Amino acid sequence: MRYLSLPEMPRLRYIFLILVSLLLLTLGCYLLIFNWLVPRTAGYAIPMRWHRIPLRESKTIVQGYFGEPASITPDSETWIANTRAKQYQLHIYYINDSIASAYSIYYRYSSRLVTRNYLLDSASIR
Repeated sequence: MRYLSLPEMPRLRYIFLILVSLLLLTLGCYLLIFNWLVPRTAGYAIPMRWHRIPLRESKTIVQGYFGEPASITPDSETWIANTRAKQYQLHIYYINDSIASAYSIYYRYSSRLVTRNYLLDSASIR
C-alpha cells in the first residue's frame, strides 16, 4: 500500500474542489434553464389565437373561434398545438355544459433528459 506524499495531497484537494465546483455549476445551469428560462420563453410562443380566450361565451362560439378541439369531456374541451419537443395545451372549462367559465394553458417540454409541464396562464369568471 502506497501512502501519498505531502506534495500530492494539495493536488488531490484541488481536483476535488474543481469537481465539486463543476457539479455545483451544472446544477445551477439546470435550475436556471428549466425553472426560469424555459417557462419565461414558452410564454412568448403561445399560439396567437390563444391570447384572447372568449370567456362567458357559448360552446359553439368558442369552437368557432378555435376550431375543433382535440378532446372533449362533458364539462371541458382541450386544444393542442405541437412543435417538435414542445406541446401547448389549452383547456377550457364550461358551466352547465354551455358557457365558458375558465381556461388554463399548459406547456409541456420534453427532451431526452427531462420532461416537464408548466402552467403558463389561467383565468376564470367570477
